[in-house]
Amino acid sequence: MPYLIFSSPAGRRSNRFFAPDRIFRTRPEGSGSPLAHYLAAFLLCIAVLDFSFVATPGMSYGAERSTGTVDIDDAPATLPVLTIDQAIRQALAHNPALAGERARIHRDQARAVQSGELPDPKLVAGEQYFPINFNLGASVLTMTTLGIRQDFAPWGKRDLLRRSSATVVKASRWELDDQKNRLVRDIRILWVDLYLDRKEERSLQKTQLLWEKVFRISLARYRQGTGSAADVLSAQFQKDSLQDKDDQLRIRDAKHLNQLMERMHTSRPFRISNSTPSLPPPLPYSSLLKGLKDHPALQRMESLEEAQKLRIQAARKDRIPAVSVEGDYSYFMGPNLITQTPNLFSLLLTFDLPVRPGERQDQRIAEEENQLEIRESEREHLTQHFFERIRETETIDRLLEKRIQLYDRMLLPEARRNVEAALAGYSTGALKMERVLAAMQKVQQVEIGVWSVRSEYLKNRAELAYLSGIFQGGIHEP
Repeated sequence: MPYLIFSSPAGRRSNRFFAPDRIFRTRPEGSGSPLAHYLAAFLLCIAVLDFSFVATPGMSYGAERSTGTVDIDDAPATLPVLTIDQAIRQALAHNPALAGERARIHRDQARAVQSGELPDPKLVAGEQYFPINFNLGASVLTMTTLGIRQDFAPWGKRDLLRRSSATVVKASRWELDDQKNRLVRDIRILWVDLYLDRKEERSLQKTQLLWEKVFRISLARYRQGTGSAADVLSAQFQKDSLQDKDDQLRIRDAKHLNQLMERMHTSRPFRISNSTPSLPPPLPYSSLLKGLKDHPALQRMESLEEAQKLRIQAARKDRIPAVSVEGDYSYFMGPNLITQTPNLFSLLLTFDLPVRPGERQDQRIAEEENQLEIRESEREHLTQHFFERIRETETIDRLLEKRIQLYDRMLLPEARRNVEAALAGYSTGALKMERVLAAMQKVQQVEIGVWSVRSEYLKNRAELAYLSGIFQGGIHEP
């Protein structure tokens, strides 16, 4: 039966041997070599030294190795470090969605120019009343005609359409501003998520160091015969389980980084700055509500409503008949005296008569009016939605401030003191491993909660900045 390497002085035996940090297997009693006995004695001396170093009642939570805190970020040190402002500028300069919106503005501008212009004139040319043998001089009726035709819309309709198209261009500019604001908000939220991932990784690293100390204490007590193997295995399990949490954090970190690079439209890797993201302070609640009507998204809806009202007026102009004007010059090709008559001119007016207004013009007007009702309902819904979001976000902002103060002033210090007391009690044998485990889990939850609350607070500030509608110091910038 193999003996435990770290057996008690009484020489207790065990049916199963499972030492987390064993480096060799024991041999049955009487068959071991002198080298194995010397090596076991050497390990026992190291355990005593480790116990005298770590099992100190006054140890502090979060103590780091003498080499300093290890940066668990896998990014090489040669990668450039970006701040959140640099990331925002990169996104605003290279995001393809913004480039597409600028192209739409140019498209709407081209449509606005077209809508205010007359249709192209039509040239009329041909031979009339010629014989079937194509002898153009044989008939006195044969004549050559050359004319021009121009169509005219009802009076004032072109001006209404031009003004409507110009208002659509204005709405497209507001849409571009709103897209910029949304992009800035998304960059800030993703940056905060990435910053939270790095903070949680560093917090997890400190917890790993702390569990390493707990493992050493339990191992030293086990070697002295005052602790159990279950305590050693429990500490080892906690160390190993933290590695799985670290892998999960790295997966989430990579996901947030890829989303951020997508918004920035860059494929070059980078590191984020270690400084806390600096977000603009929110406006007062009354100012947010007062300036809500100036938000780019609502201004866009208002511009679309104005354009639709102009289209209704243009549709009503269709009740007036449209006019086409045609002027012709005719030259006779006959062989007799009639060909000596003066050349002839003709002027034609063509009216587009609205003979069935109930099925055509009135229905077109009703269609445009219904579209206006849709625009108005969409604007009212968006206004109400923004109002609710401002009220909700402002309330959450105040509550998160209180939670941050609660964590910083009470929960986190108490959890750390609880861990220190549990470790000190366990090192002296006054407490069991279960108390240490509960204290460690609690402080880990509190530390993660601290950064989760802070990240929610920063993301809430980013949402408030978007709801204010202010972008780079102004509400509307072309």
